[in-house]
Amino acid sequence: MNAKNLNFNTYNEHYSYFQQLLRKNNMEEVAPGKIEKNHFPDVRQYEALLKITPGIILLVDYSQHSYLYHSENISLLDLDIDLMYQFGTTYTFSLFQKDHYEIMRSHIFPEVYKLFGEYIMKGESHKLRIAYCNKMRTPSGEYKWFMHHLSVLTSRQNEPVVGLKHMIEIDHFKKDNAIDFAAYIVNPDNTQSTILKKSINPEEEYTLSKREKEVIALLAQGKTSRQIAQELNISHHTVNNHRKKMLQKTNTANVTELMSLASQRFN
Repeated sequence: MNAKNLNFNTYNEHYSYFQQLLRKNNMEEVAPGKIEKNHFPDVRQYEALLKITPGIILLVDYSQHSYLYHSENISLLDLDIDLMYQFGTTYTFSLFQKDHYEIMRSHIFPEVYKLFGEYIMKGESHKLRIAYCNKMRTPSGEYKWFMHHLSVLTSRQNEPVVGLKHMIEIDHFKKDNAIDFAAYIVNPDNTQSTILKKSINPEEEYTLSKREKEVIALLAQGKTSRQIAQELNISHHTVNNHRKKMLQKTNTANVTELMSLASQRFN
């Protein structure tokens, strides 16, 4: 993706979404500042090693949605480095496969930020580890599976929430289509205790019934609930129930969002 293809409406929407997550989990109060990229000079001492590391190393300021450092292996992804630093995480999320991003947004990111906020307030964020996998766009245009592993480096009050992120391509051995997510803490003896684990298959996440697909097809034609009821010979109340259930199933806020998702998923 280059500058001319950057969708600023999407960027602004992503940014607003993550600002809401910060506010919801009381993370704005602990993260008013900004860290410069040279705040972690020790990382650069290992650049020779990072070049042969099977994956990508990133330093991320989650409170500012910005990047502080990247290893050269970032070339595994189809991105523009200048745009990555200019627009931060809201830009790199554009590399996520569309249906994977929708699931990450609905089910994974809220959990991640909730855990960040919870463990920061307890003063135990250094114990927290987050892992998830999803498909991202590569330079060939193909979407491949990557495992993301997050550790919080700094999170004291009045400091930004900075994390170390390690990404590894796992396309060669990922056999199913499920987005896996796990959170765990590191114990004093270096053992790990899982605190949250889930697996979501995009192909199963948004399963609509035959009748629901009929309703959505008629909505796409611009028909009202009463017109749909007449055409399908069902009650107006039943049509409204179908619409409500579809919004719940797809975690969409309104019919406009539902129609947008449906055009990608159910045609």
